[in-house]
Amino acid sequence: MALITLGLVVLGAVAALSFLKRRPTTASWLARLRAGIASQAANFRWPVALNFFRPDRLINRVRQREPSLIASHDFEGQASARTKGDGLKAADQATPVDSSDQRPGEPSRVLDSEIGSAPIKIDYWVRLPGQTPVTRDLALSVFREYEINLSHPRAIHGRTEPGNAWLDLRDAPAGEIFTDLIISVQMADPDRCVDESELTRFNNLAYALAETLDRPLQFESSIEEALPEAARLERFCHEFDLLAVINIEPEPGAGFSGPDVARVAERAGMRLGEQDIFHFFDSRTGVSRFGLANQREPGSFSYADLESGMFRGLALFMNIPRVEHPARTFTELRSVAQYVSTELNGSLVDPDGVILSAAQFDSIRRQIQSIEWSMKKYGVEPGSDEARRLF
Repeated sequence: MALITLGLVVLGAVAALSFLKRRPTTASWLARLRAGIASQAANFRWPVALNFFRPDRLINRVRQREPSLIASHDFEGQASARTKGDGLKAADQATPVDSSDQRPGEPSRVLDSEIGSAPIKIDYWVRLPGQTPVTRDLALSVFREYEINLSHPRAIHGRTEPGNAWLDLRDAPAGEIFTDLIISVQMADPDRCVDESELTRFNNLAYALAETLDRPLQFESSIEEALPEAARLERFCHEFDLLAVINIEPEPGAGFSGPDVARVAERAGMRLGEQDIFHFFDSRTGVSRFGLANQREPGSFSYADLESGMFRGLALFMNIPRVEHPARTFTELRSVAQYVSTELNGSLVDPDGVILSAAQFDSIRRQIQSIEWSMKKYGVEPGSDEARRLF
């Protein structure tokens, strides 16, 4: 009906314009109107307008994030250390962020132009094929002798004989024997990427294994080819190393009593766990989906404070790349935040202290959904083993 109505309006306008053009007075008026429009178009600053719609300008506007989505290294006062088990990644309170680590002229988010290219490569690896089985202890002894020279996560895997199953030698039984071996090093993390020196030391590890086991080497790529991939992986980590943080503030001059916090957190389905903070665990996997921390350093809850102390603020947080279905998980986090806030008579605010509205919650969820989709475009599923390794 809307399209039909629009079509009738256009037809009516065309008919009216045709009728008016036949009248002398109307024709002169239309001529003056056309001349005025042409004059304005000639004087219009087209380069300025086109510059506004340049891709980089559009990217900058799209990149604007809700204050509740913050980089992990900016998350202060929630805990004193990072942990791989609960999704918490807080900045070291004793070490300020050094802005000099960022490359000169490099924006904080620089991956947009790479969407659609090859998936992200996480590891630089070398294969040592062979028909003669080797014992776990022999291969592992050489690996451990040389791996101390590496700063990034590394691994050694082997194909079992018999069985043809790939196992991490560090977790395999002592009497296990293997045919093919693969050693690998993770090329980047949110802090930095490997450099030429570290890859050279890794290659020395591969040469030592090959000499000891009398095996050939098959390099996945050269160091020169791996370094750009490592830099790309580092940019990926910087791009997506984000937390969703919702603060719960008490009324001015008030606080939350420790017993009330413990009672409400447990009723919300959270349990005190690693890092002495409350976790909302996935009943299927046992992995923490999000956490509840003390706003004040170091972010943990002591048993004494939970029994008789007072808290000036709480923070619910979720490590976006480390949880499965982040947008759906944020909906759960929002429900828990609203319940805890209502029970404690508090207010939900963003890290800037601004009270969050329903529209802002929806905007945060949409941005988290966009982050989730973008990660998948690079071949990394949020909450997967690869994502939990990187973040």
